[in-house]
Amino acid sequence: MSTLYLVSTPIGNKLDISLRAQDVLSSVDIILCEDTKKSGILLKDLGIENKLLSYHDHTNVSKVNYFLELLKEGASLAIISDAGTPLISDPGYELVAKAIDEKIKVTSVPGPSAVISALISSGLSTSSFAFEGYVPRKKGQLEKFLKNIQYEKKTTILFESPKRIERLVQMIVKTLGPKRKLSLAKELTKKFERIITDEAKEIQELIKKDETLKKGEMVIVIEGSEEKQYITVENEKILFEEIQKLNGTKAASKIVSKISSKTSKEIYSIFAEPKNDK
Repeated sequence: MSTLYLVSTPIGNKLDISLRAQDVLSSVDIILCEDTKKSGILLKDLGIENKLLSYHDHTNVSKVNYFLELLKEGASLAIISDAGTPLISDPGYELVAKAIDEKIKVTSVPGPSAVISALISSGLSTSSFAFEGYVPRKKGQLEKFLKNIQYEKKTTILFESPKRIERLVQMIVKTLGPKRKLSLAKELTKKFERIITDEAKEIQELIKKDETLKKGEMVIVIEGSEEKQYITVENEKILFEEIQKLNGTKAASKIVSKISSKTSKEIYSIFAEPKNDK
């Protein structure tokens, strides 16, 4: 039976490869990978001889359809990333979606993930989190992105290039505040692994002093916000007027005050019109 396997590989320490992953990679007909040279080194270390084909962000539609045809003809394929769990900020989604549409079995072979490793090692809340992948490169887009998560209650996990890590932390201090806690996870599971959790301003100062923090693969974990997000005065007025039409002035004042920094009395005095009161 043809199967598309999504196989997790080590993110650093080669001993993290699972027995099942080794078994699957040994038995499938073809292994799809981002970089045949990097994946070839891993397979050689594991004593696995298999056919590697490249599958990356620039893989064209015809090649994806070729892989799909192989599956439809009965072949078994595995997708791996350069490191960690495939499809997490990696190619592969399109083939998986098409395979599912064709009723081809798709199964994961769980294993290392930089996202989860950074999260559970951060000391920040793990009860609810969001992974946002790589942050925007352009300054304006990055600032907008950070403003959008300013009041996010969930823990946020990001990838960033070491070349831009100093700028990212600087923008976090500016946008989210110097006291917002961050965790910087560098070279996870490798010899020079470092995991630093502290207030954003403290990490910013540490990066300035320690050049080694600007090198290697990195994951950033951002503490969720405890601040209450208030709506703008313009939106308060719109909401007040719409609720007032249905439920009256007093009810509108109470409801709007729940998502405003103002009390219900203040809302009433600003927006209420006595003639419309009920």
